[in-house]
Amino acid sequence: MQSTSIQTFMNHYGISMQLRKLGPVKPGRVYPRTGLDRYRCQISRLGKEIDVFVAVPPEDGAVTPSDVMFMLILDASGCEMFKEYYARQDELKQIFSSSDGVSNRLDQFWLEYRSRRRQTQKFRTFLGENLFKKLIDRFGFNN
Repeated sequence: MQSTSIQTFMNHYGISMQLRKLGPVKPGRVYPRTGLDRYRCQISRLGKEIDVFVAVPPEDGAVTPSDVMFMLILDASGCEMFKEYYARQDELKQIFSSSDGVSNRLDQFWLEYRSRRRQTQKFRTFLGENLFKKLIDRFGFNN
């Protein structure tokens, strides 16, 4: 089971996490209302601490630290996979600009990508390059 392995990894490297469900997004915020449950996840290791944020559909039930770590792994893998496309986002926007509504969806996609990339970088810095690489190599996806 993946979550058991991730929890074992966390225990082995002294990674702990506190989860707190956040209230609904207030109108006027950058992020639109989505119907998702949002969580603030405080991750600690060796006297260091960071906050990351995740959002999941409410029907998925309670989120565990292993779930959050897996989401961070997915984000890191996805960011790596899309980095070359991100470098060409203006070119892609021009190609698809004539398509109805595609340009706005691309803008939204890249906004979300940048947010996940920033969080991935924050997580990578927190863990350190070696531990981050071990985590991705063990649980990530080949890009």
